[in-house]
Amino acid sequence: MARPNRYQIMELYKDDIISTFASQNKSIFTENDLKDILYEHQNEWRLPYSTEFPDLFHFLLRKNEMSYVDIEFPKRVFTRYLFRKSPDELHPFDIALSLVNNSYLSHYTAAFVHNLTDNIVKTIYVNKELSPKLPVLGNELTQEKIDKAFSKEMRTSKNIATFKNRKICLLESKNMDGQGIIKINNITLTSVERTLIDIAVRPNYSGGVYEVLRIFMNAQGEASINKLYSLLKKFKFVYPYHQVIGFYLERAGYKESAIKLMERFPMEHKFYLTYAMKNMSYSERWKLYYPIELDSWLHKDSIS
Repeated sequence: MARPNRYQIMELYKDDIISTFASQNKSIFTENDLKDILYEHQNEWRLPYSTEFPDLFHFLLRKNEMSYVDIEFPKRVFTRYLFRKSPDELHPFDIALSLVNNSYLSHYTAAFVHNLTDNIVKTIYVNKELSPKLPVLGNELTQEKIDKAFSKEMRTSKNIATFKNRKICLLESKNMDGQGIIKINNITLTSVERTLIDIAVRPNYSGGVYEVLRIFMNAQGEASINKLYSLLKKFKFVYPYHQVIGFYLERAGYKESAIKLMERFPMEHKFYLTYAMKNMSYSERWKLYYPIELDSWLHKDSIS
């Protein structure tokens, strides 16, 4: 009598295989996840060593226990295997966070989750911290370097895919040792304080400077400026982003005691609220150039 083939053996162990996946307590699996499960249970399920993860996936697919979805980025396609779920049943946040290990929602998306904006944010910003790097010696900050960098448009990520009519934008950031990363309802994202820092640093990932100011306004009562100050000290940015944050805090109407925390940092250079500004005004207190239209926008907003 011929030995059963791998699919016949899987049929014999169908209940055990399905039970194993159900015990994982998740719906989204990567290729490595399937390989690990197969490797761990291969002997238990009496499968031949030639069995590979596509065999296991196609078996579950035929049993209507698993489906898959491809997320297409410009230079890579991510395939995610879905246990007892269809792509339509998944929240875009879950798919987005499954793409990169140790990733988290950031910028405008985090602001949306924290209810700091009234806008419907259609782009999901997914961030991952880079590995720690040694400081570059002899690369001191000068006014000339600042002026040149901020005279240009901000570089933005083109690593974007679409899922369920939502854009997913993959970002990479300086290593911050996971500071200011939290979980809310199993969603990993930046805290309110870290979010305020991130959107001040990269306003183009947050709806622009007017929306950033609106988010700072909405964060009153939600954000701890002491925590924000502590994070800024730990992050040790090359650029003086404390001047940007101090400006936003002042214009958003925070208490003077909170605003003064930003003045504990040195202000050795003139800085810019954002990139490639044309018509600029200047804040003496923060040594900061900002769009002149922001003054009239703020006045109009306070009246309305």
